[in-house]
Amino acid sequence: MLKATKIFVSISIFAILLFGIYVIAPAAEITEVELDNGLKILTIEDHSVPLAAVRVCYHVGIKNECPGVTGITSMCEMIMQEGTKKFKKGELSKIVQAGGGVSSSYTDWDVTHFYTKIPLDMLDTVLLLEADRMANVFITPEKLLLAKDIVRKRRLEAVESSLYGYINEEFINLAYGAHPYGHNIYGWPGDIDRINQDDVKEHLKKYFQPANALLIIAGAINPDSAIARAGELFGNINSIPLTDRRPISDPVQIGERRSTIEGDVGIPVVLIGYHIPPVTHPDNPALRLISNILSTGVSSRIYQRMVNDEKSGLYSAGGLIEPEGPGLIYSYTIFNYDSPIDVGEEHMLGEIDRLTNEYVSEAELERARNRAVVDFYKGSRTLDFRTAVVGTYGLITGDAHFTKKRVKALYSITPDDIKKTARKYLHKSNRIIVSISPPVVDESVEPGGDYE
Repeated sequence: MLKATKIFVSISIFAILLFGIYVIAPAAEITEVELDNGLKILTIEDHSVPLAAVRVCYHVGIKNECPGVTGITSMCEMIMQEGTKKFKKGELSKIVQAGGGVSSSYTDWDVTHFYTKIPLDMLDTVLLLEADRMANVFITPEKLLLAKDIVRKRRLEAVESSLYGYINEEFINLAYGAHPYGHNIYGWPGDIDRINQDDVKEHLKKYFQPANALLIIAGAINPDSAIARAGELFGNINSIPLTDRRPISDPVQIGERRSTIEGDVGIPVVLIGYHIPPVTHPDNPALRLISNILSTGVSSRIYQRMVNDEKSGLYSAGGLIEPEGPGLIYSYTIFNYDSPIDVGEEHMLGEIDRLTNEYVSEAELERARNRAVVDFYKGSRTLDFRTAVVGTYGLITGDAHFTKKRVKALYSITPDDIKKTARKYLHKSNRIIVSISPPVVDESVEPGGDYE
């Protein structure tokens, strides 16, 4: 049985961060300071477990890549993992693992993350390692070649070798005609080949520096001591002034966009999406509930229709893409191999249209709201998720408490808000549909050939 993660639940692991995150622990004590070099430090005190977490977030992602250098942020991420003159390649991971900790990194739409979770007594060591990485990363031809190779392999795994990787890529590329979000985090193969050492050096200098970063220290910590030590280690790292971020917009879509992919897949898929505004827009809470009503869980309308009632679908789900810039709301269905894909699409659209024409019941709205609140508290239990949310939204909204406020806003949403918001966004001229199915076989053509 295929799992939901095989389709467009995420572009990569960073989907957990942008497709539906809500959480910072409601009871967590958050302290924020800013150093003279522009580095923002945020602490989250939580003594529920004797652990500490360090997350360094740089406000750079897909959005900051222009045509010709797509994938460069992921390449910079890889180079940041390649060590410094003081700590050679792999030493950071070895030190962390020897102490019983774990470390990871990833690039998403707007933010690049470096994350470590360790026993409390290793906090000072990790802060020292991260400060060294921020200050002393350097690039060589060998590092560049290795970074390119890793990015190519990631693209191969996520797109080219994935059963449904191309539908994810096609959907995003079709949705964002001019916006940088239209390419994936791994970039286009031709761009990866052509990016040179000077390109990467300039990208590192501009974005991977204190004035463009947020350092989060969380766990069973003493905030005052943690901030003081971070100030000692990071405070003298040179930074450069940030230039104003120019707003990026996509032309308004004026008609349905559609793409059909013939792929070597056993079962067809239909993915339907609509443009929505950035995550900070006032309509976002209502859109969250709309997504829950339509596509989240086995009680959602499209799942009930396609899997339980029509029995044409194996699985159905959906969500929100909620970046700093324009986002998307989407639903998809994985169909049975013998189900007519055009009929299935019609049924999915029927459920979407019904939401724009009829009021949801108070009970259904309450169920959608309760699911969101449960997700809020469920996610808030881990340092990984909590620091990821605070890091992402702390940078793209400027408010570390943003998600907490957004969950509160869910309680003010009414059935009338749901209908009005659905009508505003879920209409044909704002729609993107991508489907993938096995090639159509022309039975009039006999296999083989005439070799007489």
